[in-house]
Amino acid sequence: MLIDWCEAAMKEELKILTSISGISTKTAAPFLAEMGDYRNYKTYKNFIAFSGLDPSIHESGAFVGMSKLSKRGNRHLRRVIYLMTFCTIRIEGPLKIYFLKRRNEGLPFKKALFATAHKLIRTIFAMLTKRTYYVSGEMITG
Repeated sequence: MLIDWCEAAMKEELKILTSISGISTKTAAPFLAEMGDYRNYKTYKNFIAFSGLDPSIHESGAFVGMSKLSKRGNRHLRRVIYLMTFCTIRIEGPLKIYFLKRRNEGLPFKKALFATAHKLIRTIFAMLTKRTYYVSGEMITG
């Protein structure tokens, strides 16, 4: 039902998201439903904060602790973004290259995955605002 609703109400956005290899309608439809209208967010940073993928910083005086995900946002959206990122890094392309680069820099698996998720969110946000499609690692105007 959710996929049918997205195909009726957000057909263009669904086509834009599914142009990224690794993202199907099964993950794109819940993403769009949880995200709502992309015009509600001024920048991709607002959307990252809404999804709860922004880093929380622990510091007091001279002490600077480790940062981790804030998890303040929508947990369903965070789960869908995790699944979308996991599917995109399994397929050869720029996101897998970025993920492997971050792993080679010494990041643990989940940190590299969420760094790739940030990149994916920035890409999706740019694609939705500019109404472009993703073809073999490049955004093209449609």
